[in-house]
Amino acid sequence: MTRSADDVFSVVPRRSLPPVVLVWLAGTGIGAQAGSAAALGALVGGGLATVFLASTFVLLRVVKHVEPGLSLALALMVYLFKVTVLATAVLLLRDLPGVDGAAAAASAAACTVVWSAAACVAFRRLRLPVFELGHGRSGAGS
Repeated sequence: MTRSADDVFSVVPRRSLPPVVLVWLAGTGIGAQAGSAAALGALVGGGLATVFLASTFVLLRVVKHVEPGLSLALALMVYLFKVTVLATAVLLLRDLPGVDGAAAAASAAACTVVWSAAACVAFRRLRLPVFELGHGRSGAGS
């Protein structure tokens, strides 16, 4: 079954979020065994990563009707901005008392890797056509 490009904005986040939440909770549980600072760090780091990654699809849903070249440029700029903000937030977390910065960074990294993998799998399973065959071309076999 072939789907439309609009499905990307609903299917990909819906399929990517559950595995990320599982990794986020697992990281928080592992951090809890190391202490409350590690648990809080993993909770905050994973939460930041999840919010930043999911917000991409919210933004792209808003700009999907813009000219394709402009929407691609906007998506790349927003991605660069979000990665910079996420890295800055993780760096700031390492200096907060009561928050383990290493746990925050590890949780954010794990959530990012899992989100990326799950989004790739979800996008691949959408079966979006990459090209269209030339219907109506004459002389193709005659």
